[in-house]
Amino acid sequence: MFPLTVVGRDKTIPKAALAIIVINLVVFLWELSVDAQGEGFLKAALQNYGLEVCKIGEQSIAATGLDGFRSLFLHASAAHLLGNMWFLFLFGGLVERYLGSVKFLLAYLGFGAVATLAHVAFGNTACTVTDTGVVIGASGAIAGVMGGFLMLRPKAKVKTLLGFFRPFVWSVNVPAFLFLGYWLLMDVLQQVGWIGVETDVAHWAHIGGFVAGLGFIFFAGCIKPLPKPDPLEHLAE
Repeated sequence: MFPLTVVGRDKTIPKAALAIIVINLVVFLWELSVDAQGEGFLKAALQNYGLEVCKIGEQSIAATGLDGFRSLFLHASAAHLLGNMWFLFLFGGLVERYLGSVKFLLAYLGFGAVATLAHVAFGNTACTVTDTGVVIGASGAIAGVMGGFLMLRPKAKVKTLLGFFRPFVWSVNVPAFLFLGYWLLMDVLQQVGWIGVETDVAHWAHIGGFVAGLGFIFFAGCIKPLPKPDPLEHLAE
């Protein structure tokens, strides 16, 4: 299941979300330049600038926090980057409009921090001489944005790609609570090993970030009322 668009998606420009996307793209261009220097250069750079779980406690809290912050803007591949940025673009606009750009940016970083803590606490990283458990990627923070979107518009329709038929693509409008709920369920099932194969995906980071987004918007709703659904939303299909 891959999201193509959100029906009736807010057309205002999400300045903070777009700024995050641009920063991630610029950082990835830097990664490509490092990779072009030769074999092993990029891996060394990611270990240097990303968060190494197995080395937590060997450096100051400030240094660990800085590594965790930088890791939110590093990606392992173009597919890793583009997938994350697409999800942020689709689901970030509404959350930013509700919170405001500055609060959205702070919340995004907070979701990323919670996601990283969840991975560190529950990820069961196997530390070896060659593997120090480097954590990189924005997916934990973006999972928080997705959780926030679910709290704000659970019945929003997500146009979702399911397969390549008819004869080109087969898509269907899925309620956000089903699409995002399925996404979270797959992470949980993969984390416990019930489906899929072993990968380097930090499922606990996704789960932690998503729950953080749900909780944050839930409590924010006690201060600022959550937006009411648009009764004419179906006209945007």
